[in-house]
Amino acid sequence: MSFFKDKVAIITGSGMGIGKATALELAAQGAKVVLNGRNAERLQKAFEELKAKGHDVIAIPCDITSAADCENLIRQTIETYGKLDILITNASISMREKFENLQPEVFSQIIHSNINGSAFPAWYALPHLKKTKGSITFISSAAGMIGMPTGSAYSAGKMALTALAQSMKIELDGSGVHVGIVHVGFTQNEDAKRVLNAKGELVPVAPRPPYLQQTREQVAKAILRSIKSRQFKTVLTIVGKLNAFMVRFFPGLVIRIIMYSQKRMKDMYE
Repeated sequence: MSFFKDKVAIITGSGMGIGKATALELAAQGAKVVLNGRNAERLQKAFEELKAKGHDVIAIPCDITSAADCENLIRQTIETYGKLDILITNASISMREKFENLQPEVFSQIIHSNINGSAFPAWYALPHLKKTKGSITFISSAAGMIGMPTGSAYSAGKMALTALAQSMKIELDGSGVHVGIVHVGFTQNEDAKRVLNAKGELVPVAPRPPYLQQTREQVAKAILRSIKSRQFKTVLTIVGKLNAFMVRFFPGLVIRIIMYSQKRMKDMYE
């Protein structure tokens, strides 16, 4: 029997991408899945896809930067299933612009999404997760280990998730609640994936070398392994693990390598 059989799991930002792939994997392993997203049409399509496969699933539209919406997300989940075992905070906004060009409101929007967008659902979920000795998993990024060019606000938000996870892990010691953080590397994106530019407009994701990218399904399976083994920190891909080691012991060298890589990628795609 699967570890996830009959467990109730919320995945924020599960209308597409890593969130949807994780929802599909959880449902395939017998979990009762709560989908979430702001785009109602996209969320409905994801719901219909899981439902067509015979999975036990509901969809709750919610803006994770709204505390009231997050409270409603948790409340509807408990009303439907009577408990909560797993919360995966995957939803966030990314960016593609130099810091000096960002408008202040765009910087604030990205920070708000990446920090409060994880903290708000976790806060409302925690009383219920204490009852089930469940799991909170924050989805971070390689950009949460070192600041990335054209990703200042996003990197700052993802780095803040580490501090949030660390604080919660210490505070929840002895409660039975698992707190984890997964640093995702480059992942194959859906064509609809968009990020914010300096003015807050949606633009395509920056090009990335295909050989460095994991599939969404690979990432989803890794997230589930992290939850099952109740790991605190999980870093995906060989490049990600090397990056984590180098950032810890040789941060200056990593910055120089990123500078060189940026120049190479710019030359490649121009």
